[in-house]
Amino acid sequence: MIELDLHGKRILVVGASSGIGRGIALSAGKAGASLAVVGRRAQLLDDVIAAAGGGTAIVADVSQPDDCDRVVAEALTALGGFDAVVHAVGAEWPQLLVDADAANWNDTFAVNVTGPALITSRALPHVAGDGIVAFMSSSSVGVPYHGLTAYGASKAAVDEMVKGFALEHPEHRFTCLAIGPTLGTDMARGFDEATMPLFSQWLSHGRLTEQLMDAEDLGRAVTEVVAMLLAHPGVNMPESLFMPPGGIQTAGESVQEIVDTVSEVARNAG
Repeated sequence: MIELDLHGKRILVVGASSGIGRGIALSAGKAGASLAVVGRRAQLLDDVIAAAGGGTAIVADVSQPDDCDRVVAEALTALGGFDAVVHAVGAEWPQLLVDADAANWNDTFAVNVTGPALITSRALPHVAGDGIVAFMSSSSVGVPYHGLTAYGASKAAVDEMVKGFALEHPEHRFTCLAIGPTLGTDMARGFDEATMPLFSQWLSHGRLTEQLMDAEDLGRAVTEVVAMLLAHPGVNMPESLFMPPGGIQTAGESVQEIVDTVSEVARNAG
């Protein structure tokens, strides 16, 4: 395990109440960073702050523009500025395209694209010159999954948005982190018995991996990337891909294990 030292660094983690964002906040806080963490659930944020060793919890819904303004204002009051802003929010509501209504599309883009864009635009004047703004994208961009096309489209928009920020603000470093299949995220809350047949479609189209990454472990890996970039201001990493080891699932036997695991996570998260 890489030794982390983030003492003196001010880090804002958006989407920190659970999953990968929680893992980022915990590892950053334990490495000495001054933290501001954002999420919708106050108790979970308080738990993160306690486990991380301190910080400021900001309860907010990033799909609401007023909340995005408030996030930056409260984080600035707490931290005074930012060495890193990490966007770990992600929302999906599994539906086939013919069933997806306007609310599905609007909510997905509001959380995954518009919220991070608004927070970034307001935070940028306060990001250190050698700072980092990191966004979570998805390995599903360009390889659609049945029922998850709205999510994939929103993450494709994130990819383009990051390139746009980098073009318009070359004085800052932006990185887009594409995340592969991961267990332990809030994404599982979108699955129920009605959506489980999607797994057979994913299997037949080669979308299921033999293994899944662990959200907390992946969160630490992301923090290590951010720490590396902060330690090397002359280095940039515009994009990277995180995937589980192993190959693609080709047989149905262990698919049921994945379905059972995701179903259990969904029940516990719900």
